[in-house]
Amino acid sequence: MSNSLAIRQEIQRFESVHPSIYAIYDLIEAIPDPLIQQQVREHVVCIEGE
Repeated sequence: MSNSLAIRQEIQRFESVHPSIYAIYDLIEAIPDPLIQQQVREHVVCIEGE
């Protein structure tokens, strides 16, 4: 696979999940426990990087 194809595929993947990721961040704000909020944020960041 060429680099440009891989880059295009990654852009498409990111754009497809981006709205859901922002929705997750909004939901995190509803979690009353700050420690759990932070732990969930860290997991979302890991997912974003995949």
